[in-house]
Amino acid sequence: MGRFSQAMDYTTKALELRKATFGENNIGVASSLNNLAVLQFDLASYNESEKTFDAALINIEKNAGKAAMQYAIVQNNRAMLYQTIGRYDQADAILKQAIEIAEKLGDSKSKNGLKFLSNHALLYQQMGRYESADSIYQTMERRLGKTNPDYASMLNSQAALYMLMGKEDKVEELLKKSQSIFKTSYGGESLPFAKSTSDLGTFYRYKERYNDAQTLLDKALIIREKSLGTDHPLFVQSQEDIAILYWKKKEYDKAYSAYKSVMDKSVSFIDRYFASMSEAEKSKYWDVLSPRFQRFYNFAIEASTSLPSVLRDMYEYQMATKALLLSATNRIKRNILASGNKELIRDYNVWIDQKETLARYYQYSKDELKEQKINLDSMTLAANAMERKLSELSKEFVAGYGGKSAGFEQIKSSLAENEAVVELIRVSKYDQKFTADARYAALVITRQTELPRLVVLDNGAQLDTRYAKFYRNAIQQRIQDDHSYEQYWKRIADALGDKTVVYLSPDGVYNQINVNTLKQPDGAYVIKTYDLVTLGNSRDLLALKNKKKTTPAKKALLLGFPDYGSKDIAALPATKIEIEGINRTLKAAGYVANSFMQKTASESNLKVANSPTVMHIATHGYFLKDVEVTGTGFGVHMENATENPLLRSGLILTGGGKTVNGQQEPSLRSNDNGVLTAYEAMNLNLQGTSLVVLSACETGLGEVKAGEGVYGLQRAFQVAGAEALVMSLWKVDDAATQLLMTNFYTSWIKLGDKHKAFKQAQLQLMAKYKEPYYWGAFVMMGM
Repeated sequence: MGRFSQAMDYTTKALELRKATFGENNIGVASSLNNLAVLQFDLASYNESEKTFDAALINIEKNAGKAAMQYAIVQNNRAMLYQTIGRYDQADAILKQAIEIAEKLGDSKSKNGLKFLSNHALLYQQMGRYESADSIYQTMERRLGKTNPDYASMLNSQAALYMLMGKEDKVEELLKKSQSIFKTSYGGESLPFAKSTSDLGTFYRYKERYNDAQTLLDKALIIREKSLGTDHPLFVQSQEDIAILYWKKKEYDKAYSAYKSVMDKSVSFIDRYFASMSEAEKSKYWDVLSPRFQRFYNFAIEASTSLPSVLRDMYEYQMATKALLLSATNRIKRNILASGNKELIRDYNVWIDQKETLARYYQYSKDELKEQKINLDSMTLAANAMERKLSELSKEFVAGYGGKSAGFEQIKSSLAENEAVVELIRVSKYDQKFTADARYAALVITRQTELPRLVVLDNGAQLDTRYAKFYRNAIQQRIQDDHSYEQYWKRIADALGDKTVVYLSPDGVYNQINVNTLKQPDGAYVIKTYDLVTLGNSRDLLALKNKKKTTPAKKALLLGFPDYGSKDIAALPATKIEIEGINRTLKAAGYVANSFMQKTASESNLKVANSPTVMHIATHGYFLKDVEVTGTGFGVHMENATENPLLRSGLILTGGGKTVNGQQEPSLRSNDNGVLTAYEAMNLNLQGTSLVVLSACETGLGEVKAGEGVYGLQRAFQVAGAEALVMSLWKVDDAATQLLMTNFYTSWIKLGDKHKAFKQAQLQLMAKYKEPYYWGAFVMMGM
């Protein structure tokens, strides 16, 4: 009925009475805990709800076991929570468990059993398994009955499914039926009625029946506000529905007013829910929330002509959320280690050990682990639970995840007269729904601009595919490229005017090209026109500008020219010259440099590194884009690597030859198999490390995730703590790389500025090798 305050009073009172009367371990307490967890879920207290469900399950397991219907009911309810926050795989696993329990008890046709099935259909729908969902829905009318509210819920879900499947002719009838059943069962002011009313209004908006849509969406908003208040995700969803309606009616002022509230509240949801989530859970929740930001960016692009101020919000929301998951992970780690809390630091080290153990187990297939009685799933869950605990315990040290800590005015005022910021956003196109097309929005900020200047590259899908392939082929074949500049940079350059220093925050395909290598119409490369500094998020500019000029500890770890132990891995003799030259340069500048080559260029020597000022690694790198092989390779069983790009990229070190080829027997005792995966690299201790140089092939490659950067070695070393990274975007020439690196360190010692030194080294190399293939493979990112 939406009377949640009263419901909470009665539910908590019942729980207290049961505990007092029967004791905390009585199964009746589990019933009250389940009711409380459902209520917390309804009120969007997702973190609290999960904990309460867990407490209920522990109680039921002790009293009735995991095969009881009570257990299945709680698992079903917990699955609904996981669906809402994007944890579909977990929801799928426990819903299957609930359905199996019902079948074994002979209750699969009972009200509970049918609800489990209906919920599973909705989950399949959200997972993109449309046919599986539809086949369940087709059987439910006869089994549920035409006046059953559960049937009405199913009709709602089925209508949404048919929208996705393109069966739009059936949608209106289903939603009207659902609306009628809910109104009869619960009344016209109930939340279920609001749900079907909202969905019908959204359908009318999609069909451009705007007047009909307005009436229904307004009605749903009023009901939700009355029952839930104005900070509940469902109310905010209704606000966005109305904002989109105004947008499509081209009433931009009204749309902007509604959207501003929606976006501010969405940023607050990040702070509300992230604290008790692991990174994997944060990622899944962000997958649920991020489409709203994409819709807003589409609106902002369209509305900016008549409402220029919307571009300030577009920029600030992008700054608040870009590289959000990386930022959250780094902030938690940094604050735990600086907290002085011994228990918290101890738990953090336990978690690191758990991940190291998992890295060993990823070498085995699931069948092999089963033979050795090792449950990989339970160990993964344990590591995830520890990470969640760390995240929650560290929240007193972490001030907000998505808060707009930096604003447009701060960025603008930090810029010198000759400087500009370019914040790139990959925007999936949204009409009445998302399409397969995309565009890139470049927001350009200078000291003189009153608002960010918008440059839109409409051919985003082509930039991601056709033109990216052309760029890469031209680079690798050393042929003249007269097209890429026009596609990727010309319009941005026009907006930059006479600025000579550009802070570039890339997104999407811009993580996979080197803008410096683009050839201008006058024949000069971009590197000759700008001093380009690449940042993960343009708000990092403030940290870069405010960075104190301190004398570094001058500790360096240099590792290269490994003995791979196999003729199948080509030796890299130039890396020996590279390491020896850098070692001499750094020592002459007062560095304490530990140098490891041949037999000592091992994984174990890399892993014991403790926050060196500089880490330089010269060897082979790899990134497996698609896992098509089976069995073990690169020290990982490929069935474990399919869904995790951090297990598909890495560095090959001493003794890694046989591991790469799958000829090395995996070990449960040691991870030192000669291959450092990106997953393992995340655990390195690089807090305070000014620079990591990955002098190897394709170390900048990985799985590109819009708004989050590259999942591979780049992300791994950033998580480990590196302030800046030098990495490569394509297979590099051995001799050219050695010369580039030698020149870079010499210039860095002389200039004291790594960004200027890196550019100078590239220009020096260009004098010898004209083609970008040689001098443009490496990019520097970070502060």
